[in-house]
Order: sequence, then C-alpha cells, then structure tokens
Amino acid sequence: MTEKDTTFVALLKACAKKKDIERGTKLHMTIVKKGLLMEGSNLYLASTLIYMYAKCGAVSKAHKVLEDLLVRDVVIWNALISGYAQTSQQGFEALDCYQRMQCEGISPNVITFTCILRACASIRAIEKGKKVHNEVLSRGFLEKDTILGNALVVMYAKCDAMSESMYLFDTLHVRTLMTWNALMIGYACKGDSDHVFSMFERMQEEGTKPDGVTLLNILSVCNHDGLV
Repeated sequence: MTEKDTTFVALLKACAKKKDIERGTKLHMTIVKKGLLMEGSNLYLASTLIYMYAKCGAVSKAHKVLEDLLVRDVVIWNALISGYAQTSQQGFEALDCYQRMQCEGISPNVITFTCILRACASIRAIEKGKKVHNEVLSRGFLEKDTILGNALVVMYAKCDAMSESMYLFDTLHVRTLMTWNALMIGYACKGDSDHVFSMFERMQEEGTKPDGVTLLNILSVCNHDGLV
C-alpha cells in the first residue's frame, strides 16, 4: 500500500470504531474520486471500507462496495460476511455470500468459517452448520484453531443440539467465556438446571470468571426453579 492508502485505512478504522458513518461516507467519496479502488492492489483499502460500513450497521452499502470491485479476495468477502453475521436478522445473507465466494473459486479460511458458524447460530441453521463443521474437519482447521472450536460449540448450543455442543466442548483445550455462557443458556432453555449449576461450578474451578450474562442466566434458573 502507498502512504496515501495507509492514511485512508487508518481514518476508516477510526470511523468504524466511533461508528461515524457520515465521516466514513465522505472518506469513501474521496477514495472513489481519487480512483483508489480501481486498482486491484488496493484490496486491503476496499476491505477496510467494507468493514467500516458493516461496523456502522450499513451492510447494504458494504455490499455495494464489494459489487463494484473488479477484483475480490477472501479478505474482501470476509469483511462483508462478518458484517452480515454480526446482525441476527441477516444470517441468510451471510450464507449467500459464503456460497457466492466459493462459486468465484475463492477458498474460505478460518475467519470465514468462524463468521459463517456465527451466522448459522443466529438463524439456527443446524444442517448448514453441520456441513461447515465437516468442511472444517476435512481441512484440519479444528486441530489448529481454538476460535473455530468455540464457534462450533456456540453454534450447536444455540441450535439446541446440546449433546453435540457438550461433546465438542469437552475436546477444547481453550474455552472462551462466550462458550461457557452459550452452553449454560442452552441448558437453561431446556430446563436442565442441574447442568447449568454444574457448568457454573466447573467454569469457576477452571479459573474462568463469570460476567453479567453468566450471572443473569444463573439468577433466571434460580427464579424458574424457586431456589431462593
């Protein structure tokens, strides 16, 4: 990237952080006017622009940026898929992008799979999630990446497939707080308070500190079971 590109990338990231879409849109117009997105070498600048719009909740504008590009790579697609995946109502759009990316001959990476699993969880698309799981296994990614393992546990838990979720959970070497919470919420939704309490004790024994989501879930179970 040129020094000019680096400056625009930094400014777009700042807009994304502050969710300042007005300033981000002005930067986009300047970038287009200078013809910086016409060059295939500026894919990182394009992906940052897509990321900015997605973080500001303007995923349709992010999608338009992608459609206008002459060259697309996995980083570009990941930026858009991530934007759709972070919105629970747009999981199907994320899956559509995932399919289109592969049709263009672009191979998904760990980030792609993580975002797609999040999308599957949001719309409870367990059959698609299982296919993604199989693809992750076939590529050997699960053995190398702890984030993917945690994403699979969360996906199965949110799809009410607790046995699959618990099986994967027990194979993980590193567990995130989100993973613990997803499992406990999954068991709570099934009315299995015994598992919720045992998971709560286990997470503390393993040194994971509960957060507000954890405690709210525990209190909800206590309330439901009359455990004053």
